[in-house]
Amino acid sequence: MKIEIPTQLINLAHVLWDVGFAVYCVGGCVRDSLLKRPVSDIDICSALTPNEMIEQCNKIGVSCQLKCERTGTVLIELDGTEYEHTTFRTESYGKGGGHSPNEVKFTRELEKDAFRRDFSVNAIYYDIAQGRLIDPTGGINDIEKRVLRTTTKDPKEILDDDGLRLLRLVRFAHLLGFSVDTRTFECARENAALLEDVSFERKRDELIRILMLDDVYLALCCMDELGLWQYVVPELVECRGMAQRPDHHRYDVMHHIFHTVESMTVDVELRFAALLHDVGKPPCKKETGKQYLHDKYSERLAEVILKRLKMSSSSIERICFVVANHMFDLREQAKDETVRRRFCLWGVARVEDIIAIREADVRGSGIETDFVARHWRSVLHDMLEEGAPFSLGELDITGKDIMEATGLSPCKQVGDIQRQLLMHCAVHPKDNNKAILTKLLRDFV
Repeated sequence: MKIEIPTQLINLAHVLWDVGFAVYCVGGCVRDSLLKRPVSDIDICSALTPNEMIEQCNKIGVSCQLKCERTGTVLIELDGTEYEHTTFRTESYGKGGGHSPNEVKFTRELEKDAFRRDFSVNAIYYDIAQGRLIDPTGGINDIEKRVLRTTTKDPKEILDDDGLRLLRLVRFAHLLGFSVDTRTFECARENAALLEDVSFERKRDELIRILMLDDVYLALCCMDELGLWQYVVPELVECRGMAQRPDHHRYDVMHHIFHTVESMTVDVELRFAALLHDVGKPPCKKETGKQYLHDKYSERLAEVILKRLKMSSSSIERICFVVANHMFDLREQAKDETVRRRFCLWGVARVEDIIAIREADVRGSGIETDFVARHWRSVLHDMLEEGAPFSLGELDITGKDIMEATGLSPCKQVGDIQRQLLMHCAVHPKDNNKAILTKLLRDFV
């Protein structure tokens, strides 16, 4: 099978072949080509050490710079595109799954490099110059069977090296639509605690990739089957088996959450909001005997969880806002005036986020209903069509105008009046005119 390789990379591979070195593509680009999936990145490797690769590239005027000496990684630039090249290597690890090799050794043997990799489907090599596949671990056969399996016969050898491979197992299985080899699956379940040694930053990054999967519901369920949530978001474990009103929900809290994530638009922060929107139900029920106000409990827990995962401040603010407000006007019974004022306070972007969580939340309940968020969408559409202001900056009267018209000095009252005028214009957009607003001032003063 021929794999599509950029011409400039083929040319480099032929130059290196002529001096005795084969250069290979490996990993996702080979796997995805065999599966006829789109290829995003091309990683290359060979027996060349970093210094040898830099020397060879310098001879032919190709830019090559050291990225990581320990792992033998260099960046090669060809016609404005960077390719990451690694030297064949072996690694040895201490106890625990924290992915910190005690020793890294370069090797000239492709087979030794292959058996340090995680899964057989990621350890297929393509000789660029010769156009041939090399498959030391049986990955091609596993692709044909659509099975995910570790490169070694004993899965524990691979999982022990890096506990994050437990999450990568879930991601690749549901990215590719593969089943997991029985021995690999059982070994992963028995060794879930390896994730405990992995930093939360690395777990966060892998969780983000899982949340963005098309097959995200089954992936999240697989994490539960393997016992991984305890080491990623332990608060979700309490949601398993927690019953809900059957007239409102078909699923327990955990699986409702997973279905809500599945129903959410593919936006990483909104999918995090879906994952955490009901996480406060167990402690709320435990403390109050009810699930009422669980949104407030969920907001507090979401902030704790997101900070633990080292999410950015802007992401935490957006996600927590959605979680805190996902119960607003639950049955869409609020008057249009009330909804308009609330939407004005939130701003268009936040309104769209709340509409998104409402739609996903309802669809994730498993109960057939016509009620979603059509009314909200209609109200937002009308406000935008009518030119309703969503901020003080869009109001056609300034604080200075208010002071001149009322004789007030700079004070809190001026801001209060301006905000009242904004709320008025949210309901009556046509009144957003300086002359009309000035006339209205006497009612607000």
